[in-house]
Amino acid sequence: MDRPAMASVFRMRHAPATVSGVRSTGQGQADPAIRVHSLGEAIRFVANAYPNYDIGTVAIDCGDPSIPRLGSLEVRALWREYGERLTQE
Repeated sequence: MDRPAMASVFRMRHAPATVSGVRSTGQGQADPAIRVHSLGEAIRFVANAYPNYDIGTVAIDCGDPSIPRLGSLEVRALWREYGERLTQE
């Protein structure tokens, strides 16, 4: 993900988002139902999910066609670049 694309995601950090594809790493545990209010919260959750969850197939979608679906590699890059600023005003 290039810097202009990351900046676009950062600007949209307050947009509603959904998280899918998160799997529990515990034996016999159900996969979690992730509830987040914003794109920034979704990114923070996924960035901090390891080792409790398998995020290999994670997808974050904010419903805005200008923001592509984000996978684990994009989330890591965004978290390295912006960190907690993604969840702040």
